[in-house]
Amino acid sequence: MEFKNQTIKCGKFLETELVIKKTEAKISEGASLRERRYYAQDILLEAEDLLSCLNYNSKNLDCLNCRSISRSHIQEYGHLAKDEKKRGKSYV
Repeated sequence: MEFKNQTIKCGKFLETELVIKKTEAKISEGASLRERRYYAQDILLEAEDLLSCLNYNSKNLDCLNCRSISRSHIQEYGHLAKDEKKRGKSYV
């Protein structure tokens, strides 16, 4: 998922987005459906981590955009990861 001209000024978001972009590249290169599902699960975990941020402020536009992007990641990769489980969660 591409978000051009991203201007969110949050270290946690920037670090997590870097991890997500690298993982998306692995999904693109993934040889098997199982590998792609496994990496999709990683993206979901990273997105959930952003959604549970302790520094969330509903009045901060960066936080609102971060949540929106995180939800987009979950929506985009949830279907791919639905059959895999990590940390006891299932995305159906």
